[in-house]
Amino acid sequence: MDIKTLISLEPGDSVSAFNEPLHCTGKVKIILDGGDERYWLIDEEGGMLSLAPEDDEIILFGPVDEILEPQEEVILHGNKEYEFSYEDTGISKEVAGEVMAEADDHFQFSDYESTDGRIVRIVENQNTGEISRYEGQMISEEDISEL
Repeated sequence: MDIKTLISLEPGDSVSAFNEPLHCTGKVKIILDGGDERYWLIDEEGGMLSLAPEDDEIILFGPVDEILEPQEEVILHGNKEYEFSYEDTGISKEVAGEVMAEADDHFQFSDYESTDGRIVRIVENQNTGEISRYEGQMISEEDISEL
């Protein structure tokens, strides 16, 4: 399923990612400070499909319940080290369904990557102070199909 089709998904829609159902309960469009767009499709299980259309990047995340604190740009999670790899900020512009945001909320997020390509993302809603943590991996359009 191509990234443009994924961006058009709305709450209530479902897809299969790695042969596992992903039921979209919420969607947030984030405009990064540099102008790029990100779309976060929130799953009913608390996971997230992160879409970066300018980079053709899709990341499938599951929720992480434990508190993860960076120590000198490294996070330890699941007996692995994740090194800091990316950070950005942006504003939510389109919000639908059950999400951790309202329109015009400011977000900061940081990615940490392990040597095997797994990614930990920490997202802070700077308006509410709410912090969400995720762990996942980059996937391709071929890994996602209709249910």
